[in-house]
Amino acid sequence: MVKAMFFLYRRADLSDEAFRGYSQDVHVLLVSRVPGLRRYIVNHTMHNPSDAANACDAVAELWFDSIEAFQTALTSPEGVAALRDQANYLDLARTHVLFVNELHAL
Repeated sequence: MVKAMFFLYRRADLSDEAFRGYSQDVHVLLVSRVPGLRRYIVNHTMHNPSDAANACDAVAELWFDSIEAFQTALTSPEGVAALRDQANYLDLARTHVLFVNELHAL
């Protein structure tokens, strides 16, 4: 199992409320239709006093069976639609993804 963690930054012209509303009401529905997606969680950040200027606005976690399954999902019509939709609410110059292996410590 592979987890893709997307560090999401909202567009400068959107308020925090508009960003969260679009994420929850529009984008989550598009991503949830991506084939091969095993699990999907969006974590909206809370106040980060240590480095608020650089803190992302949300972290999305997407689980796939493999990197290949992730790549295949992105080229599907549903994946293409979700990728295109990102520009409607994200600062794409700052948003980035990391692939991680999850370690359960507890």
